[in-house]
Amino acid sequence: MTRKKWYKLDNAAKIFPSVSNKGRTNVFRLSFDMIEDVDPLLLQEALQIVINRFPMLNVKLKKGVFWYYFETNEKTPVIQPESPFITRLIEYYKDNNGFLFRIYYFKKRITLEVFHSLTDGFGGLEFLKSIVYSYLELKDVEIVNNLGVLSDKIECIREEDQDSFNVHYNNKLKGSRKEPKSLRFKAQEYQNNWLGLIVGTMDAGQVKSLAAKYNCTITELIGAIVFYSAYKSRHLFANQDRPFTMFIPVNLRRFFPSKTLRNFSLYVRTKANLDEEQSFASFLAIIKKDMEDELDKDKLQARFAINVRSEKNFALRIVPRGIKEIVLRATYNKVASSANSFSLSNLGVLKLPDEMKCCIDKVVFCNGASYTYPINMGVITYNNKLTISFTSELIDRSLQREFFRFLSKEGIEVIIENNDLEVE
Repeated sequence: MTRKKWYKLDNAAKIFPSVSNKGRTNVFRLSFDMIEDVDPLLLQEALQIVINRFPMLNVKLKKGVFWYYFETNEKTPVIQPESPFITRLIEYYKDNNGFLFRIYYFKKRITLEVFHSLTDGFGGLEFLKSIVYSYLELKDVEIVNNLGVLSDKIECIREEDQDSFNVHYNNKLKGSRKEPKSLRFKAQEYQNNWLGLIVGTMDAGQVKSLAAKYNCTITELIGAIVFYSAYKSRHLFANQDRPFTMFIPVNLRRFFPSKTLRNFSLYVRTKANLDEEQSFASFLAIIKKDMEDELDKDKLQARFAINVRSEKNFALRIVPRGIKEIVLRATYNKVASSANSFSLSNLGVLKLPDEMKCCIDKVVFCNGASYTYPINMGVITYNNKLTISFTSELIDRSLQREFFRFLSKEGIEVIIENNDLEVE
């Protein structure tokens, strides 16, 4: 009998199994909108080809004595018609034969939803790129240059399942876990864990020109508009004396050499007071300063060193998993869930082989929302189309309306789509 391979969860992944539930799923979503209707049979075949190329994703979650761990999943992942409930909880013991992701199809759309313990947005995007690449090959699309797509023809390398947090850990660096409490949303929510989805599609060149006009990056521009939109929608918040804090995930592969397909990202924070007289210009100045201060290699390394140091603590390591879970949940609910108001995740510019461009219209990234962070944003650019998605547990859409209204007033042409659940 062949012994199954097992993997430790990476440093960032360890928290998610303990704190996830139906109202806080820690699932994100990536979608490729194709030019033609999706063939489910070919998509299933493509998934079965590709899954063996990604052994670190071809796993199920298991309970160990001290920690959760991953074990090779010998079953077959099965594609599914898309559910109207986006980023719902992946119940590892019964969903999709135990896999920690789902592949959906709907008309022209191919979607990947992933539990964050498995990977981050970068790793998820690499996986979905490979699936769509193989799918198009099965449809007899001849792709001459794979342009960095990790297809089944490219051998998996050892570094892809590396825990890069541990590799780049520096025990001499010190940091602080202290997180001030943030402004909280307080408004009527959808029932039954429904998430509203609003996607705005626009010309990336127009947005780039607008960022140049304000002498900032696209992420800084979008973040400043979020601040301004929250300021214009102050009725949505309780505790208005607290700052509106925005977490912006950063791909640490930009700062440290790594080819891992597991989690290797960390957030930076920017915050602003909404109870003071503010303007878009003042919010932009705040986020530019915060990004300049926070995007520092040594500061980022010191931040994740705190978590790695805790993981290496012998006294903590020998505590049984059940007790760890109680402590992790209590700590997360008390500290982490109150530290953030909103998350803005920008995956940047996606590049694909030219032969794939004629088959794919656009790409959408959704950063799942929860009762602790009820509105979040995902951003991605592909083939000069920039998409901005809001996922929300709140019925009130004032913040989203103010956001897209600002872009429209600045001359950006935006096409709006949503998942159409209207509530009186």
